[in-house]
Amino acid sequence: MDLTLLLNIVVSFIITYLVIPPIVRVSKAKNLMDVPDERKLNTIVIPTLGGVGVFIAFNISTLIFLPDIKLTELRFLYAAIIMMFFIGLKDDLLVISARKKFLIQIAASVLLVVMGDFRITHAYGLLGITELNYWISVPLTTVALLFLINAINLIDGIDGLAAGIGVLVCSILGVWFFAIGTMSYAVICTSLAASLLAFMRFNLWGGKNKIFMGDTGSLILGIALGAIAIRFNEINAFVSQPFYFKYAPLFVIGLLIVPITDTVRVFAIRIYRKKSPFSPDNNHIHHLLIKAGLPHFAASCLLFGYTIFFTLLALTLQLYVDITTGFIVLLTASFSAVAIINLKSKQIQAAKAGESVKVIRLLPLGVKAEHNRRPALRRKNS
Repeated sequence: MDLTLLLNIVVSFIITYLVIPPIVRVSKAKNLMDVPDERKLNTIVIPTLGGVGVFIAFNISTLIFLPDIKLTELRFLYAAIIMMFFIGLKDDLLVISARKKFLIQIAASVLLVVMGDFRITHAYGLLGITELNYWISVPLTTVALLFLINAINLIDGIDGLAAGIGVLVCSILGVWFFAIGTMSYAVICTSLAASLLAFMRFNLWGGKNKIFMGDTGSLILGIALGAIAIRFNEINAFVSQPFYFKYAPLFVIGLLIVPITDTVRVFAIRIYRKKSPFSPDNNHIHHLLIKAGLPHFAASCLLFGYTIFFTLLALTLQLYVDITTGFIVLLTASFSAVAIINLKSKQIQAAKAGESVKVIRLLPLGVKAEHNRRPALRRKNS
């Protein structure tokens, strides 16, 4: 491995590891905590500013080790990330309306697409389209970025899930960028992956220093993953074997299958129920797993494995079918899998409810049923 890249990883990890405990102490001293309510999974107050630590480490490390910081596109990428940082920070500290937050997301996405030229122009034959012209690629890419920003925000509902998927995506694409010699994006990917990995140490096993990513972290992660995925899709079109992906969009969908499937599903449910797509609920995939009795870590690991499986499926499909067929098969398989998870979750909940009713009927009058108490669930709901 290149020494610069290795130092970038080490510095990102160490900075995040060192700054999070002070952030936790300040959050507790100033009461900057995630307070449980009827729609959140956590039952105790937890600091929510983990994204601040990731942001600090990512910026310091990449600004030190980026080989070509003068690239115009990178300046706009940093500008968009900073915009997401401040709107996420304000939402974590004060709570702002979904409308205001969405307007800033639009502004950051347009800045990235129009000024930074982060555009999807190669479709690789999806739906019979090979290349997109400027006037189609701009709105399409903007919508894709907005979708992904909110998709990452929505899956940040249990410990380790959003950060774990971020680590996986950034690690895989970081290695790919390094292999083809695109060092700027290799540094960006590995720095973000290392920062998220250090954050996960405190998110999963933090003890008194346990912390959540918060909107600060999820919004940064969403726009960064969107920009990285777009660059991968575009650069891949000009790469030769053995690093060329025949169907790059399909590979990206495989890597991001959990947030894509979850967001389309919950948006569809909310619209069907005549609610705003951005109205909070507890219908996410991770909620289904928690309701089925899985602890947070087990649910995150299952969805991590889910991502790996569908990424491998995307790579396999490009060997046997065209990209449009592969696209349909991949999404159909994912939605079918989630439908099965939903069904099993309801069956388990119904079985538990039936057992509780039987216990209550068998108890003498006036005796409180300990079996009917719900277990404590610890994590916020998106």
